[in-house]
Amino acid sequence: MTDTTAAARMVRLVREARSWAQHDLANAAGISQGFVSKVEKGLLPLTGDYLDKVAAALAVPPDLLRTSEPVGGVEVTCLHHRRRSSVMSVTTMRAVEGLTHLTRLSVDRLSTDVDRLLPRRELIRMPVEEHGSPATIAGTLRKFWDVPDGPVHDVVGLFESAGVRVMRRDLGTTAQDAVSTWPAGRQPLILINRGLPPDRERFTLAHEVGHLIMHEMPSDEQEKEANQFAGEFLAPATDLEPLLAGLTVRQFPKLAELKLTWKVSMAMLIQRAADLDCISANQFKSFRIRLNQYGWSKREPGDLPAESPRHIAGLVKTQLDRHGHDVDAVAGIALMLPEPFRRHYLPLVVDDSGPAAVRS
Repeated sequence: MTDTTAAARMVRLVREARSWAQHDLANAAGISQGFVSKVEKGLLPLTGDYLDKVAAALAVPPDLLRTSEPVGGVEVTCLHHRRRSSVMSVTTMRAVEGLTHLTRLSVDRLSTDVDRLLPRRELIRMPVEEHGSPATIAGTLRKFWDVPDGPVHDVVGLFESAGVRVMRRDLGTTAQDAVSTWPAGRQPLILINRGLPPDRERFTLAHEVGHLIMHEMPSDEQEKEANQFAGEFLAPATDLEPLLAGLTVRQFPKLAELKLTWKVSMAMLIQRAADLDCISANQFKSFRIRLNQYGWSKREPGDLPAESPRHIAGLVKTQLDRHGHDVDAVAGIALMLPEPFRRHYLPLVVDDSGPAAVRS
């Protein structure tokens, strides 16, 4: 739904997505901070030349600011836990939330009338309060999706087959690996912070799916529960426990082999060994110390092959095909200017012959 008057909440959302204060927008648009404040409170309309100035300052088309899409908080994700733990500032949290909502809006519009990309599987909500432990829920989901025993070889592809849209973006902070949102009646969206090693990215995706299906309201236990879900989903206890039994600190080569087989980090395998009582608390501490000594706490040796999200790329390619590869037209559908659309979306559209041909 659109209106000739800019939606007050949308102006604020786009401003916060840029990590701007009101005075930053005022200076960039050549207007007063008081005017910006009244617009965002819905006390003044933003139309005509003023709308064009604000849109130009924010580097968005005026149509985006006219859009009265519902704007709420990102549902239940790690963001709010990070904020409560003072790991992330309010400004950064709102910027990530803004980016997530704007991406969702663009992707939803790109998906209009695209039937061939409907999900093959179903993602269902299983609140942890009603469905047992996170490990139980992970096992239930694997069975529901007919995931074979053993490692999950393509986490991105599996989640996308259930309608989860996955996109890599620079979240502007190292305090957040990903953020997810699942508004009622929409498909879930997960934004993964660009640059994560593949093992960490796989775990992060499973962690976020744990949030999406288990957590409808924030809780103090949500991060622990999402980690437990991810661990069991990627490496079920019945498969992993015999492999980790009797593990010692001298067996990092064994961990490296298991990492390549199960496509999870050595750090996660160590955590699983502790959770499954395959190692003692003292052994767990020794393993963590050794990881830090080796400098492997952030990035381990033995990178796994990267997995490629394809769903959003398929949406973009479909729209480009429909519109004669006219980037400006497709950017308009996404409520974006052509330049940022080219930067963030065109690199996704790659096939065997290279990037799709486009025209301005």
